[in-house]
Amino acid sequence: MSEAPGSRRPHSLVTRLLIAQVAPLALFAVVVLAVGAWTAHRVVAETADRLLAGALQTIRETVSVADGKVTVDVAPWTLGLLDGPERDAVFYSVREGDRLITGYEELPRLPDASSDAPIFADLSVRGVPVRMAQQTLTIPGRPAPVTVSVAQSLDSRRASLLDLYRSLLLPPTLLVLLAALLIWPALKWGLNSLKRLIDDLTRRPGPRADFAPADIDLAPREFQPVLTAFNHLLARLEASTSGVQRFAADASHQLRTPLSVVAANLDLLAGAPRTWTARERRLIDDSRDAVAGMTRLVGQLLSTARADGARIKSSADLGRAARRAFQMAKARRSAPNGALRLRLPAEAVVVLGAEDLIAEQILNLIDNAFHHGAPPVIVHVRTTGAVCVWDHGPGVDEAALPRLTDRFFRAAPSQASGSGLGLAIVRTLAEAQGGQFGLSNRSGGRSGLVGRLTFQPSAEE
Repeated sequence: MSEAPGSRRPHSLVTRLLIAQVAPLALFAVVVLAVGAWTAHRVVAETADRLLAGALQTIRETVSVADGKVTVDVAPWTLGLLDGPERDAVFYSVREGDRLITGYEELPRLPDASSDAPIFADLSVRGVPVRMAQQTLTIPGRPAPVTVSVAQSLDSRRASLLDLYRSLLLPPTLLVLLAALLIWPALKWGLNSLKRLIDDLTRRPGPRADFAPADIDLAPREFQPVLTAFNHLLARLEASTSGVQRFAADASHQLRTPLSVVAANLDLLAGAPRTWTARERRLIDDSRDAVAGMTRLVGQLLSTARADGARIKSSADLGRAARRAFQMAKARRSAPNGALRLRLPAEAVVVLGAEDLIAEQILNLIDNAFHHGAPPVIVHVRTTGAVCVWDHGPGVDEAALPRLTDRFFRAAPSQASGSGLGLAIVRTLAEAQGGQFGLSNRSGGRSGLVGRLTFQPSAEE
């Protein structure tokens, strides 16, 4: 089953580079450990076998013939070569032919034993694993060769091997860990240029800055082809977006004239000196409402096109923009006295923005309040550079609040008509002017929705 797009977890470049650096070093360390372990095992085995052969030669040299009998003088210090901190079990035997002269009966006679050099074998004596050395001795006049055997348990060998293994394991392990600790900050340092590039891309304010080409000089040489392709993609995307914005603006502008003509003709038709039936009057009123709604939608589309391409750096009088929006709302809406109220500060509030766009934002908030809320609608300009517009309607479900500024989204499409563009235009124009826009329900148990526009203070203030 194929994975859905975006479901694959993105990989980490630092982790991959770290693995690429440390993994070969760790593999090399494993090879070194394996070779070292083999060498240590061989050295310990050869050393222990030489000691075992030395003890055998010491016993072999004490073999003699006295009164027609083979005698052996095994002094206590004879096996001292095999004494160690692990106190290994030591076994020996001297045989003439199959007859045991002295020692342990359990040590067998090996069929390939000779007098030229000792031979070695691994076996078990009394349940103890041992290493045995054996060599024969030919005595003139004796009917059978004398076989001398010496065996030692493996405890000392194992202890020596463990000590060597620990000594071998420590340096490569420390080397790999030290390499990983040193490579990690080195990789972070090497990728700092990418971090600077990301910071440069994310710190750019304004909607138009999204299409600004990235600074290639901030990226490492290996990433410059990718960044060049990214800049080409941004340029094509900007051209495509600009084309769509121009088309929306041109189409909306061209629709205004015929809509104005239709609206004027309907007004003339409604005022004609004749008696209209109730059905005819209803059709004329419905047509006028439809034309008014279409005109408003065309205006919103024009505002959307302007907002998408806007980047405002001028200054505006916030109180004057609110008065303009208040007058336009009063002119287009036959609201009873007190249904729309304006509160202005005594002094002028100058902010960063365009006065006509701010007036359009406030007008959209007023229309939304009347359309989806309930009067009275309050417009309050604050000296802090904020405009609050609230109504006394039922408010909006908290889960729907974050989506109210999405284009074409309506919290209750079955209860009210509208294009779903008004609040989206307010948000886009706020961002274009460096401001902020937020929506919330009224607090303190009071009903209604609050739209809050916050603008930056102007440098000309």
